[in-house]
Amino acid sequence: MTKIGFVGLGTMGAPMARNLLSAGHELFFFARRPPIVEEFRQAGAKPCINCAEVAATADLVITIVTADREVEEVLTADDGVVAGGAPGKLVIDMSTISPVTVRRLSHELDAVGMSMLDAPVSGGPSGAQKGTLSIMVGGSEDDFRRAQPVLEVLGEKIFHLGPNGAGQTVKLVNQMIAGGTMALVAEAISVGKAAGLDLHQMIEAVSTSSGNSTIFASRARFVADGFYEPGFKAELMRKDIALGLDLASEFKTPTPVTAAALQQYTTAVQQGLGQLDFAAVAKLLQEDA
Repeated sequence: MTKIGFVGLGTMGAPMARNLLSAGHELFFFARRPPIVEEFRQAGAKPCINCAEVAATADLVITIVTADREVEEVLTADDGVVAGGAPGKLVIDMSTISPVTVRRLSHELDAVGMSMLDAPVSGGPSGAQKGTLSIMVGGSEDDFRRAQPVLEVLGEKIFHLGPNGAGQTVKLVNQMIAGGTMALVAEAISVGKAAGLDLHQMIEAVSTSSGNSTIFASRARFVADGFYEPGFKAELMRKDIALGLDLASEFKTPTPVTAAALQQYTTAVQQGLGQLDFAAVAKLLQEDA
């Protein structure tokens, strides 16, 4: 049993934290929403007054929040993880952020004797609930081995990909592919709709053909049914694709398809679709079709 700190009990973090409790780990957490505090208190976790107290109490701290700014605040604010930490403690950040931010924060943690893994995840809320996430890890081999028993509670496929930032780099590559594919799926289905086809028949045919993919299989029916309950929000996909383009720019790599996809998601967010599933990028085309 490990004393684990947890910050970020949202759509992904809450089921992950429940799995850690079910596995017998002692959980210390910080959350601002009273219903979440009460839920996890009743489940046996111990609430803390801030992130510093989480770090002071736990052996390792898991964070999974929205974006770079939130990760920086959790770790480096006056009442953040670094303020309450101590040499030898490990932070596992499972958010999706820039590799540049990861490397800078890992240096700040190193300076006080702490260490960091970047370990973004893929698999959505369902994977978080079932403990079947894919986890992409960057950091030292020693820290990875230390974290592995905890990560194995959360995911089925765990990849140690290199030093700090490597996990985030692979996650952004994944998001570039996923977001770009979804934008193309939306365009293709709009053509079928304009042609007057039965969209469900068309989807069934494509799903057994070379145009099938994980994104098509999981999201095409969202488009056909106009169902966009968020599994992964459009505004988050826009954020991740923008980070992917920043990464490409760092290496002077041309990414015209990803740039076009970013414009689609930016327009979707500007039109008020950001809180819907990222498949809602299709709504930009539905009226025209």
